[in-house]
Order: sequence, then C-alpha cells, then structure tokens
Amino acid sequence: MSVARQGIWQGFKRRTARAGMAFRRSRGGATAVEFAMIAPLFFGSLFAIMETGTLYLKTTALEAGVEEAKRVTMTGQVVGAGDSTAQLAKFKAAFCDQAGWIIPCDALKWDVRAFKTFGAAAMPNRLKADKTFDESDLQFNPGKPCEIVVIRGYYMTKSITAMIRNDVAQLSSGDVVLTGAAAFKNEPYGAC
Repeated sequence: MSVARQGIWQGFKRRTARAGMAFRRSRGGATAVEFAMIAPLFFGSLFAIMETGTLYLKTTALEAGVEEAKRVTMTGQVVGAGDSTAQLAKFKAAFCDQAGWIIPCDALKWDVRAFKTFGAAAMPNRLKADKTFDESDLQFNPGKPCEIVVIRGYYMTKSITAMIRNDVAQLSSGDVVLTGAAAFKNEPYGAC
C-alpha cells in the first residue's frame, strides 16, 4: 500500500473512531427513547384515573337522583300524580332534576317495589353469572302509605379501562353497571 493511501486509511480510521466515541457518549436521544418506553403506561394510568373519576361522579349523581326520587315517593307526591304513567313521569322528573346534567334520564332502568315489612324486602340480583343484565321483571310500584319501598336505578355506560380493573360491575358487552339504591318506609300521607 502506498504511503498516500496509508495516510488516507489512517485518517479515515481516526475519524471513524472519533465519531464512534462521540456516538457512544451522546445521550441526546436517551430521553426520547425512555419516554417512548414509559409513555403508554403513563398515559394509560392517567386515562384510568380520569375515567374512574368520571364513573365516581356519575355514581354520586345517580345516588343523589335516587335520593330525590325517594323523597317524592316517600311523601306521596308520586302516588298523588295520578295514573301509573303520570307517577312514573313524576318519579323520573325528580331524578332528572338532580342527575340529568350528567346521566341521560332515558338511559336508566328502574326497579321500584313495595313490601309490607323490611324483612320481606328482597330484590332480585340483576347481574347474571354470564355477565348480562336481566331486565325481565323490572317493576314500578311506589307503594301505598306506610309500606316499605325499595328503589334501584341501573345505568349502563361504556368504560375503556374497566377490563383492567375490578372495582366496577362489568357486563359481557363491555359496559359498566352503576347502581343507586334506597330503602324506606312511605310516610302516612293517607290511611295506613
């Protein structure tokens, strides 16, 4: 090899070695690579926290709406509204005044039953073993004066992160079931 070629070759080796050393010392892209590795976990956790907060807010609104529906039922305002259609409308209006801002009122399923004693107040389990919602015998019976009434409101909503959590009742369709309930004795607004 000629001296000129050896000089060129040596220069090339030195430049390559320096570039390699500089590349190994460079940490400029490490942050981007680390962020790319952590980002899915970070954003997944952030989204799960936001969705859990939204579900909690909806559950709180559902409970507040059931409490208002309970109040108008207990005091006889629902029964005094007229026929069963008017009674249901009065009941739903009381709920919607409290929770309609976050829960669509027509999306709720109601099970309202009257009993003679608290001991007899047994409600069926709506969530079946195959993770379906059984709405076969939902009732609306606000009861008579001095009767025991149990109200259950069911709201099905979508949840993306429910599949990685176990704090909510999840249906096989992927929906989450939020429930609000109240048990009370009607006031003696008429003859008991």
